[in-house]
Parts: sequence; C-alpha cells; structure tokens
Amino acid sequence: MNQTLPTIIRSLLICDDEPDSVALLLSYLAEQDIDIRVALDGVDAINKAVAGKPDLILLDITMPGLDGYATCTRLKSNPETRAIPVIFLSGRVGIEDRLKGFATGAVDFICKPFSAEEVLARIGVHLHAKQQVDDLRKLVTLRGDTIKQSSHPRDHFFYQALSVLEKNLNNPPNLTELAHRVGTNERKLTEIFRHIVGMTVFDFVTQRRLEVARQLLQESDLQIRQIADRIGYQNPGDFTRAFRRQYGVTPRSYRRGEVSEDEAAE
Repeated sequence: MNQTLPTIIRSLLICDDEPDSVALLLSYLAEQDIDIRVALDGVDAINKAVAGKPDLILLDITMPGLDGYATCTRLKSNPETRAIPVIFLSGRVGIEDRLKGFATGAVDFICKPFSAEEVLARIGVHLHAKQQVDDLRKLVTLRGDTIKQSSHPRDHFFYQALSVLEKNLNNPPNLTELAHRVGTNERKLTEIFRHIVGMTVFDFVTQRRLEVARQLLQESDLQIRQIADRIGYQNPGDFTRAFRRQYGVTPRSYRRGEVSEDEAAE
C-alpha cells in the first residue's frame, strides 16, 4: 500500500542501534519528501535533536548506555526539544512498558516488527496534530509581536483581547464583556478577529482551549475530567466531542496514540 505523508513534515530523526531496523524504516520512508537523520544511541539523538529540531523522533527503547526512556525524559526536560513528538519503537508490548513510555512524554508506540502502513499512519496522525499546534502558536506569537509594533487601532484591539483570553481560557468573558474591556464593540471586535485570524472570537477560544488540552494530554498525567475542567468544559462529554471534531480522535485515544478509524482506513 502506497501512502504519502502530509507535506507538513520537514525532518525526521530516527534513533535505533539496530542497523536492520534503521534500514527498514528508511525503505518505508524512501518515497517521502523528507530530511531523515539517524542516531545510533541516546546521547547522539539528544545532540541531533537540539541541533536540528526535527518535526518528529522515532526512538528505540532498548539501547546500550542511555536507553529510550531516559533519552525521552531528557528530551522532554529540555525547552529546546520538549515540543518534538516522540514515537517509541520497541518489541515490548506490555501495558507497563507503554505506561512507562507515556510517562516519559512519548506520544505513541510502534511495536516491532512493524509494517510500512502502521509506521506511515502513526507518523502522519502525530505530525498533523503537531502542525495544528505550530500554526496556532505562530499565530499567537508572531502576530502578537507584529501587533505590538503596529500603530493600527485594529491590531491593538486584537492584541488586548488576545491577552485577556489567554489569561482566562477556562472562564473567558463573553463577547460583549470582552469588547467592553478592550474599548470597542461586539461587531467591530468580531470583524477584527475574522480579519486577522479568519475566525470568530468563540471559534478562536475553542481552538486555543483544545490546543492546551492536547498539550496537557501529552505532557501531564491529569485525568481527562481534570483537563476538561482546567480549560473550561464542565461536561467532560462536551470536551470529548469538541476534541474529536478538532483532532479526529478522542482525548483518551490521543493519549494512547491511537489512530482514528477514518485515518486507519486511508
């Protein structure tokens, strides 16, 4: 089965001390337009991740010296590499191994022996999620920096509203209150958001909430109900439905690294 990864991928780091496994992965990815780098041990993987900032890391667990768990822990403790998704490669399939892997910050497991279809599907779903986060983060940071230096009133209204919303994602003010707090009216604030981010204030808040939820699912051990409450969803069911609409999987499935039925069928 031929499968093409999303064009969002730019670079991939493979860390595995078994040449045969590396060669097999390279053959699966040979037709993809990506920059692939290889590390043969944990220390080398950390150094290459810091230097190259890959979009995703495929990391073997059983390696001499620094094993996969320790390597992933160090990657997630470093601000420069914390946001890079890590998928473990392992012949270990026990629940304890998986729980230990997720506890170190990995987003998924690919069990050896693996197939091309599984490798490409799992890489694809996590890169898609990462791209959504990256796009929104760029919107908030780059646009925010531009707006700070802008003299246009529209940009200042947006930046002030953005600051209010970021501080109150779990209980944001309604549109009327938000517009009042930044010194404009509802209609104008709605037009400003549509012009700058292409969505309403409500849609923007929803997307930001779900981005925060995705990060908490990946980086914390908080229960689904706790995450829902933290981002302002009183009903966990509403949170689950919103998350699935955005990312194609439920929060629980995302945390486990499971591919959605639609993605698996492609």
